[in-house]
Amino acid sequence: MFSTATSNLQVSSLTQVITHALLSKWGYDAFYSHTKSVSEFYGQKRDIFEAAMKRHLEGLAEWQRPEAGMFFWFKLLVPDSKASANTDAAGASEPDSKALIEGAAYANGVLALPGTVFLPNGGKSGYVRASFSLLTEEQVEEALKRLGRTIREQQGDTQA
Repeated sequence: MFSTATSNLQVSSLTQVITHALLSKWGYDAFYSHTKSVSEFYGQKRDIFEAAMKRHLEGLAEWQRPEAGMFFWFKLLVPDSKASANTDAAGASEPDSKALIEGAAYANGVLALPGTVFLPNGGKSGYVRASFSLLTEEQVEEALKRLGRTIREQQGDTQA
């Protein structure tokens, strides 16, 4: 019972000790400055990723720019004939990203996660999660270019 309470109801004691030591050494102002610079760094990486998404995935996916975190979630707009379809609560059909992301995209050098891996029941999802935290600007450009080409190929676009 005690270990469950420690895990579920409060931050780990080790994390608290480390945070206290850091704040004691740096002080609030230095900690705030560091946090702000890290936030700005990842904000720039997010903006680079989104600019490349606009160049390569416009009309192929839809997304909202994240305000926090290190991932973009986006919904693939692939036709039902090229992917398994999922019917939502309103009866609308939604393509499943799993086959495209784990198959053709991976074979074309794109590493992302289909949304289904985040569902507790493993259901279908048209969503994809991609990290922008580790890639250089050149790697982002190449990855999203490849993903866009892969989606167009799956749609049967011979211009891909």
